[in-house]
Amino acid sequence: MPDQARPGWIEIVRDRIASDGAVVRASLVGVKGSAPREAGAMMLITEHDIWQTIGGGSLEFEVMRRARAMLAVSDGPWPRQVMRAALGPDMGQCCGGQVRVLLEYFGPEQEETLAALAGCRAVIHPLDGDQPPSDAGDAEIGMDRASKGFVAPVAVPGRPVFVYGAGHIGRALAPHLVALQLDLHWVDVAAERFPDEVPQGARRVVAADPTVIAAHAPADSLHLVITHNHDLDEAICHRILSGGGFARLGLIGSATKAARFRSRLGKAGIDPSTLDRLVCPVGLASITGKHPARVALSIAAGVAIWQQELDETG
Repeated sequence: MPDQARPGWIEIVRDRIASDGAVVRASLVGVKGSAPREAGAMMLITEHDIWQTIGGGSLEFEVMRRARAMLAVSDGPWPRQVMRAALGPDMGQCCGGQVRVLLEYFGPEQEETLAALAGCRAVIHPLDGDQPPSDAGDAEIGMDRASKGFVAPVAVPGRPVFVYGAGHIGRALAPHLVALQLDLHWVDVAAERFPDEVPQGARRVVAADPTVIAAHAPADSLHLVITHNHDLDEAICHRILSGGGFARLGLIGSATKAARFRSRLGKAGIDPSTLDRLVCPVGLASITGKHPARVALSIAAGVAIWQQELDETG
């Protein structure tokens, strides 16, 4: 139902233990420099499946490999390990930052402790030793000096929405999307294109090639393409439409732009049924005008309708 909260990660882990026997939670507990995701980003890995993402690419494949090795051979009461990687030299990724990834094994032996933590606001995740995760109380999210563990919220963020473009419309739109309790990833090609302050809860993503971000987005993401450049708009749309899945894709523009993009994307190999999922012009047709505030309200209203549709269908 639309008013139901999305389940916390502990509930999802317990479901995976029941269905798959065990699961590994992988989370970024340290990020230095440029990386596809921020500290705190997490994913769940079972023998045959994954849920969410820590950024894709070679890093995620290596994390999945290590996680499945842990699933095959668990050791100790609370199996865990910390993986350190330099994304450029070690992983061959274009972002050149360094990350630490905490991998935690959860199976039937850990289920009772997890159940007791399910109602907590946040959990302290030890980085080593045999201590179990524990209630973080009011501790701030992030590394905790006292425990030398990482404090992470139990609640799962709202549905991810990727907004490509930090121009006038993007700036007018961002506060509405945060107010809709979406997990906003705001993408543009240069830091100076963003306002000095972004809405609390929004994640500013500077990417020389935004199509790389689009390729790594979770399959349940909403995408709104409103950049300053038609060629970039088209490249982002092509990457999303030809990728591994998306919930909704909206493109700002006129009916003429929509027809031109559909023709070009079709010639580039996007099949007609997938092209039909491209919404252009994005937003409510009943809200007219070109002022950024009106355009942003139109798009936000359309996104709210998408949310309702997706919540009703699960």
